[in-house]
Amino acid sequence: MAVKQRAVRKYNSKLCPWTFVKGDLVWRMASGARKKDDKFSANLEGSYRIREDSGGGTYKLEQLSGEEIPNMWKVSHLKFYFS
Repeated sequence: MAVKQRAVRKYNSKLCPWTFVKGDLVWRMASGARKKDDKFSANLEGSYRIREDSGGGTYKLEQLSGEEIPNMWKVSHLKFYFS
């Protein structure tokens, strides 16, 4: 049991959660990623801009044209957009 607790503590010490700020460009996980399409379908879609940090690891997004995306998205479904 002590070995497992040490392993968990070491893993969590190196864990760095993603955080975004207003204006960051991100990719969004495709809604139907690999569920109906073949294995070569895109997993990510975008690019989107962070509109608002809603707290608790959720973000509101907007398209680059300024149009708001209606849902909030969890940080686990977003990735930084590197141009």
